[in-house]
Amino acid sequence: MSRPLARALALALALAAADARAHHVPGHGASEGVRNINSLGSRGGRAESRLLLLNEFVYTSQGVNPSVTDTTSLYGEFAPIPALSLAVQAPFLVLRDLANEETRVGYGDTRLQLRVTPHARKLIHRVFTAGLTVSLPTRTVRLNVDPGPVTAVSPYVFFTRTYDRHFWQVMGLSVLERRRAGSAVDLSVGAQGGSRLLGGKFTLGLGALLDLRVLNTCAQPTGGAAVCAHSRPGEDDRPIGALRAIVLTTFSYHLTKRLTLLGAIQGPISPRLDFTVAGSLGAQVFF
Repeated sequence: MSRPLARALALALALAAADARAHHVPGHGASEGVRNINSLGSRGGRAESRLLLLNEFVYTSQGVNPSVTDTTSLYGEFAPIPALSLAVQAPFLVLRDLANEETRVGYGDTRLQLRVTPHARKLIHRVFTAGLTVSLPTRTVRLNVDPGPVTAVSPYVFFTRTYDRHFWQVMGLSVLERRRAGSAVDLSVGAQGGSRLLGGKFTLGLGALLDLRVLNTCAQPTGGAAVCAHSRPGEDDRPIGALRAIVLTTFSYHLTKRLTLLGAIQGPISPRLDFTVAGSLGAQVFF
């Protein structure tokens, strides 16, 4: 067998072995939209200086990587001026492999974030925020079917409208994800509404998030990548045009003006899904 043919056959076998259901965010289970909501906080998404201790739980019962993942992150955000903030999220993973009854512990993918809130000093009831999140491939925990290093770039926008007791929020984002099997682009839109209860101390919201796959490129045995309408190797049922829907509930309790407890619960409501159920709990302090 010639060397080029052997290399092509080896790559084809590797890609075929990985062609199965996998998490959209390796080791986490949820989409970048869900992760942005979990780390958003509870003040409309404006740029602020804060420190957030966040625990995210994901249960996945289907596919080749059934698991329970618990991610504890330290999220630090610094706003040198009211209209701009820089943030870093450092996650620690505990993954319970349900197929092998094995627990794996290690570090996750580091996330960096830039957030801009124009006219931040004047915004009170109408808050517009734009940002950019970059997820770096620093994960040390491996899955049974592992996609290898994954890099994701996600620009996003949020708009929050608040009233005396009620609020609503809309969001839009795009995710460009790169892994060995190829690249993908998702577009996501979401909305939620809610109310402030107990004199404004407790906030409850309900909403939904839609993710649409708009582009797939697959690695080629001869090198390079080409557009592919079907799912990338390492994914299941995620062709171009695939739509998934997630319902979410968010809540927060303001202990003081600077200290807040927050949480969220998410679940898929479409045939296409990456996890069975997910949630988060956190505590944050503003500076």
